[in-house]
Amino acid sequence: MPTTTTPGVDEDIAVPPKAPTLRWALRRALLAILILFFSISGVAWLLYASIDPEQTDVPAATSPHENAPAASAMLRQPASLDLKKRA
Repeated sequence: MPTTTTPGVDEDIAVPPKAPTLRWALRRALLAILILFFSISGVAWLLYASIDPEQTDVPAATSPHENAPAASAMLRQPASLDLKKRA
């Protein structure tokens, strides 16, 4: 004997669930594509907005890289590699 009953529901006339239609599948796929598009667009915009533009109007004397010994050593080329004098 069942302990729970649902009033007004007859077990003999239960309606089986319908299979999804093509229209339902296409709408669901379109919704998924729209969500994916806006998610990726939002992430790309945030990434683009987080990149600071390179400032070209800063004078060379105030550049922090110019005073660094490692950076200035890498920028100097030895006289033996001067290609303009060879040609």
